[in-house]
Amino acid sequence: MLDALGRIPARDIVSSLDLPSRPTAAMDGFAVRFGLRGDRLRFALVDPPRAASLRPGQACPVATGARVPRGTSAVARLEATRSDGGVLVLRTLLAAGRDIHRVGSALSRGDRIASQGLPIDAYALAALIAARQASVEVERRRVIVLPTGSELARPSPGRAPIDSIGPWLGAVAGTWAQCRQEAPVPDEPAELRRRLCRAARDADLVITIGGTSLGPRDLTKRAVAAEGTLRVGGTRVNVLKRAGIGEVGGTPVLLLPGQVESAVVAFHEFGLALLGRLVGRELRRFGRLRLDRTLAIDHRMDSTVLMRARDGWAEPLGWGVNRYRALLAADAFGYLRRARTYHRGERVRVQWLIRDPPRSRTAPESPPGDRRRAGPRPRRR
Repeated sequence: MLDALGRIPARDIVSSLDLPSRPTAAMDGFAVRFGLRGDRLRFALVDPPRAASLRPGQACPVATGARVPRGTSAVARLEATRSDGGVLVLRTLLAAGRDIHRVGSALSRGDRIASQGLPIDAYALAALIAARQASVEVERRRVIVLPTGSELARPSPGRAPIDSIGPWLGAVAGTWAQCRQEAPVPDEPAELRRRLCRAARDADLVITIGGTSLGPRDLTKRAVAAEGTLRVGGTRVNVLKRAGIGEVGGTPVLLLPGQVESAVVAFHEFGLALLGRLVGRELRRFGRLRLDRTLAIDHRMDSTVLMRARDGWAEPLGWGVNRYRALLAADAFGYLRRARTYHRGERVRVQWLIRDPPRSRTAPESPPGDRRRAGPRPRRR
């Protein structure tokens, strides 16, 4: 069962039993059964081995988590009692049911423990173990990451480029699927098509990196179109414009640009949507933030803008190529319309970046006091 941590359930998992299955004590103390004559302060003490059930007016010691005898009316906490010979004397009156965990109070039969499409976290794992769940059927979706480019496949001595996008994809997509990164493919049409077809046979989703622009060595979209169908060849949104979606042999293929910021945004927009279909759940997370400054979009395309979130406000970080500093600072991104000016305080729709652990996003959208008017101050770097 420990292997289930972080895996994706194939379906919702519900408890098949009640926890506790019998009433148990919530505190160290004494199980008591109220007397027939209404006396709730004095009880005759009996030994625990003889206390499978209590008669009216009797009490016996119990420990936290132990089953209480049949007929128990309440549990008296140890510090609220004293013994007078064979008699237990309570300092205060008890209400019926006090400090007793009733059947199913921790987990009831039919309660959902884990949801299809969401990783099993440590809390769900503990509940599964407590519910005596012997095994869990999990998704085994397979994702193959296929970097492209002769500069990666056959680097020059002493000038080997580094693929940082592939490892990032493995870490993020690996939350929902088994992710395998293959060796880079050189810019050779026949080899690229051969590797692409092989990956499509072995995976539920193929993600290529690079080769999506318009140059003579940008072969990925042509390879997908030759071996299958190129369904989306690009968009009219900067940063996202070179990404694509296709299909080879019935397997979806996500084509990511070779620039890190473009790849990150395209994966969040398209990759999470494709993965969500595979696991049966929407994986993208959206929200709204208020811009902390006036921003004019004078680009000829709609613009992707990375944003840092603070107390419901968004600090635009702009866009560019391979901007690791901006990605490290960003919490979300949004699409802003071309030829439009967005004013300070205006709310914009954003998509949250996948982070582990996630940053807090629960603060109110309107900061109190003066910050309501001016927005947060930009953080110094």
